[in-house]
Amino acid sequence: MAISSIAIKRPVSVIMLMITMVGMGLLGLKNMPVDLMPNMNVPVVMIQTTWIGATPEDMDSLVTRKIEEVMPNIEGIKEMNSTSSENSSFVVLEFDYGTDTDKKVTDVQTELNNIRNDLPSDINTPIVKKIQPGGETVIAVTVSAEDLISAKSLAENRIKPRFQQILGVGNVGVYGGYEKEVKVEVDPNKIESYGMNIDDLYNIIGKSSSNIPAGTVEEGGKRYLIKVMTELKTIEEVQNIVISNEDGEVLYLKDVANVKLGNKDVESYNRMNGTPSISISVEKSTDGNSVSISDGVKEAIESLSQTLPSDVKLSVSYDTSIDISNSINNVKNSAIAGLILASIVLFIFLKDLRATIIIAMAIPLSIIGAFFFLNSIGVGLNIISLMGLSLGVGMLVDNGVVVLDNIYRHMTELKKPKFESARDGASEMLVPIIASTATTVAVFLPIVMTEGLAKEVFWGMSWAVTFSLLASLLVAMTFVPMISNKILKERVVEVQDGRFLILIKKKYVKLLSLTLRNKFKTLLIVIIMFFAIVIPGIQIVGGGFIPATDDNVYVVTGETPPGVTLDKVDSITRRVEKILEADKYTKNIETSVENDGFSINVKLDLRKDRDRSVFEITDIIREKLKGIPDVDLNVADGYAKGPDSGGRDISLDLTSDNARQLDSFANLVFEEMKNMPEIGDFKSSLTGGSPEARIVIDREKARYYGIRPADINKVIFYQVLGSNPIDLKTDLEEIEVNVMLPDEYRKSLSKLMTSKLKLDSGDIIQVSDVAHIQIAEGPAEKEKLNRVRKVTLSANLRGGNNSKTVEKLITEKIEKLGVPNTTSYRFGGDNQRTSEMMVQLKNSMFIAIFLIFVILASQFESLVLPFIIMGSVPLSIMGVYAGLIITGKEFNVMVMVGIIMLAGIVVNNALVLIDYIKLLIARGSNRRQAVLEAGRTRLRPILMTTLTTMLGMLPLALGIGQGSEMYQSMAIAVIFGLMISTLLTLVVIPVLYELVENGVDRVKAKFKK
Repeated sequence: MAISSIAIKRPVSVIMLMITMVGMGLLGLKNMPVDLMPNMNVPVVMIQTTWIGATPEDMDSLVTRKIEEVMPNIEGIKEMNSTSSENSSFVVLEFDYGTDTDKKVTDVQTELNNIRNDLPSDINTPIVKKIQPGGETVIAVTVSAEDLISAKSLAENRIKPRFQQILGVGNVGVYGGYEKEVKVEVDPNKIESYGMNIDDLYNIIGKSSSNIPAGTVEEGGKRYLIKVMTELKTIEEVQNIVISNEDGEVLYLKDVANVKLGNKDVESYNRMNGTPSISISVEKSTDGNSVSISDGVKEAIESLSQTLPSDVKLSVSYDTSIDISNSINNVKNSAIAGLILASIVLFIFLKDLRATIIIAMAIPLSIIGAFFFLNSIGVGLNIISLMGLSLGVGMLVDNGVVVLDNIYRHMTELKKPKFESARDGASEMLVPIIASTATTVAVFLPIVMTEGLAKEVFWGMSWAVTFSLLASLLVAMTFVPMISNKILKERVVEVQDGRFLILIKKKYVKLLSLTLRNKFKTLLIVIIMFFAIVIPGIQIVGGGFIPATDDNVYVVTGETPPGVTLDKVDSITRRVEKILEADKYTKNIETSVENDGFSINVKLDLRKDRDRSVFEITDIIREKLKGIPDVDLNVADGYAKGPDSGGRDISLDLTSDNARQLDSFANLVFEEMKNMPEIGDFKSSLTGGSPEARIVIDREKARYYGIRPADINKVIFYQVLGSNPIDLKTDLEEIEVNVMLPDEYRKSLSKLMTSKLKLDSGDIIQVSDVAHIQIAEGPAEKEKLNRVRKVTLSANLRGGNNSKTVEKLITEKIEKLGVPNTTSYRFGGDNQRTSEMMVQLKNSMFIAIFLIFVILASQFESLVLPFIIMGSVPLSIMGVYAGLIITGKEFNVMVMVGIIMLAGIVVNNALVLIDYIKLLIARGSNRRQAVLEAGRTRLRPILMTTLTTMLGMLPLALGIGQGSEMYQSMAIAVIFGLMISTLLTLVVIPVLYELVENGVDRVKAKFKK
C-alpha cells in the first residue's frame, strides 16, 4: 500500500506525526547554539616561546631554528611559518583538514621535550596550543572609576574571575588601569656604604617571606603539622626586614630604601571616549555560544554592580550579540517574506485559497522539522545555516506543488472523486519528486563528505537544505494528500489560464516551433550568448572570499617605529582620536595604547540608522588620516585589540634563501605597490630593529676583577627592570614587591654604568670599570616560511577595487621588475583561502554533477537523456554572470555555492519537460507533437515552481538589513541563474532532445541496413 494511501486513511496518525515533528523541531531549535558564524575546526598548532631580553637574532638562532629542525619529524605538516622578534618566538604549524589536532599538539610537545636541554636554560617553557577560530571578542566591558589603581585590582581579582565562570568563555583580558606594587627604591650610595649591592638586597628580601613546612609533632594523641610563618602581610613588615645585624647594630630595609605602595610603570593606556578607563574583553571558547555568553556577562554586571564601590561603574562598550541577533532576525524575516511572496505566486496560478493554504502550511512544517535533525548532528543557529533554510524556502514549495497539481489533474481531467484523486495523484508523483529531491540533495552531499575549509564553513548550510528538503518530501507524500482530502472541495473547477498566461503560451509555442525548425541556428545563438556573457563577465566581476558584513564597528590600528616611547605613541594616538571624534558617524571610541602602537575601536549606529555602510565610512576615514607621520595606519571593519590586530585585504609573501637579495627585491616591490592608487594602508615586515644600548664587556678587565658576564647581566637587569623577590599577601589580594633603583638611575644610560658590582674580596666596583656602552640598531623581526626567509607586504583595497584585479596588477609589476632566480612569491590571506576553497567547491560540483547524472540515468534507464537534461546547467552559469554584471557584485565563494545549488535546481525543469515528452510519445504522439505539447502543457507548472523559488529568495537578494552582505551575492546568483536557465531551458532542451533523438534514429537506421 502506497504511503499516500495510508496517510489519507489515517489522518490522525499524520497529524500526530506532524505535531511530533514540529515539537521535536522546536525543542531542537531551543537547544541550538546561536552565533554569527559556524564553529570551525582549523588544523593549526602554535608554539610560543618567550625569552626576556633576547634580540630577534638570538631568538631565531637559539630558539626558533632548533624548534624548526625537529618539527619535520611530525607527519602531515602542510606549512610551517615562524616569526622571531624581541623577547618572543612563534612557530605556526598548519596541517591538512581532517587531522586530529589534539594528537598533533601531543606530538609537538614530545619533540619539544626532546630538545629542551638544547634550548637556552633561562627561557620560559614553550607553550603549545591549537589555534581556535572561536577566539574573537564577544563582549567588551568598560570599567570607569575615580581611582584606577583600586579599580584595576577589582577588575583582576573580582570581575575577571566572575566572567571566567560563565559557560563557553575562553580568554578574559584586562587592559588599562594601574597595577599596585610595593616599591622598594634602593639608595645605591647607602647600600654601597654598608658593603652591599642590589643583588645582595634581592637575596635577603627573597628569604624573608615564606611559610615553610618544618615537619610534624605528635602530642596528646594528635599529629601536628609544623609551619614556620614568616610570610609578610603589611608594608610596615617589609620596611622592617632586617638586612644586617653586625655588632648589635640592626640595619633595616627602610634604612637603605624607600618602601612605599605605588603602581607599576605604565606600559599601556586605555580610554573610553577620551576618559581613562579599564577595558575587559571576553572571548569565547571554540564551542562557546556568543549570545549566551553575552547574556551571562550582562547578568554578572548587574550582580557585581550591587557589591562594587559606588564610584566603580561597569558598562558594555561592545556586544556582538546585538549584531548576531539582528543578522539572524534579518534572515528569518527574509525567509518569512519569501514564504509570503511564494504563497502569493501560488494563489495567482492556482486561484484557490485552500490549495494555497495547503502549500503555505507545508513550508514551515518542513523547516521546523529540520531543526531537530540539525541540532542532533551539532549544527548551530547561525547566518550560514539559516541562509540554507532561507534559500530553501522557494525549493520547499516544489514537492508540494507537484503533488497538489497532480491531485487537481485527477479531479479535473480524470473526474475522479476527491479521495481517489488525493491517493492516485500523490502516488504517481512519488518517484518523480524523490528524483527531484535527490538531485538537489546530491549537490550538497559532496560538500559534507569532503575535507577542507569549504566543509567547515558550509557544512551546516548543506545539512540545513538537505534535512528541510527531506522533510518537505515526507510532508508532500503524507500531509499534502491527507489535508487535500480533508479541505478541498469535492468538485474542483478546472483552473483556467488567465489572458496573460494564454498569450505567453501562444508566443512560447510559436517561438518553440521556430527554434525546432532552426535547431543548429538556435544552438549557435545560445553558444554565442554564453561566451559573450561569461568570458567578459570573468574579467569584469573579479573575485573574492566570503563577503564581509557591516557589524557597526571599525578599528583603526597604528604601528610606530621601534624605540618610540609610550608618551610619543600616545601623542600620535590622540591626534587620530581627534579626527575620529569629529566624524559624524562616530558613536563611541575605545582606545588602547601600547609601546609599539595603538588600536581604536569606533562604534557606529545601526546600519538602518546610517546613510553609509561601514565600508564607505572606512574609505572616508582613510583619506582623513592621510599624512599623519611616524605611524603605519590600518583601517579595517570589525572589532580588534592590539596595534597589529586589523588584517589587510592584500597580502604578498616573498621568500628566498638569499636574505640580502630578498630584502632588496622586496623593497623594490613595496615602492611599486605604494605608487598604486588602487591600494593604501601599506605595511612591510622589513622594518628596522629597535635602538639598542649594548653593554660591551672588556673580558680582560672582567677576568682581572674576577667578574663573570652573568654577574654584570644580573645587576643591569635589576637596575633597569627591577626584581620581584616576594609578594605581599593581604586578605584580599597579592601585591608584588619590586626591588629597584630610583627613576633617575633606571632611566639614564650614564647612571646605568655606575651600577655596583661586588667582588669576591668584598670590594665594590662600577660596571663602567669593566664595560662600555655602544649605541646601535638592533636586528629586525625575522619571518620564515617552511624554514626559508620571508618578507610580507600588505595593503588595503581602495575605491571599490577587488582583490583579484589588484593582485593581477601587482603580479604584472613584479614580473616587469624581473624576479630573481632565488626568489618566489605568492599572495596569502584571503587570496590563498579563496583559491583553496574554490578548488574544494569545484571538486564538489564535479562530484555533484556526476551524482545527478547517476540519479537521472537510473530514473530514465538511459545514458543519453541525462546529458540533454544537464544541458540546463551551463545555461544557469550564463545567468549567474549576467546577474553579477548587472548588480555589480563580485564572484566570491558564496556565488560558487550558489552555482552548486543551481546545478541541483535547474535540472528539475528539464526533467519535467523530458519526462512529459516521453509520456506523450508513449501515448502515441509523434516526436514533434510531443515536444510542442509538452512545452505548452508544462509551461505553467515550470513557471510556477521557478517563480516561487525566485521570489522565495528575493528578500535575500535585495540585501536589506544587517548581515545581508554575506548572502546577497549568492541569492542574486541563484535568482538570475534560475531565471535565464528556465527561459532558455524551455527552448534549448527541446531542441537538444530532437537533435539527439533524431541522431540516434539515424544511427539505428544505418545499423539496420
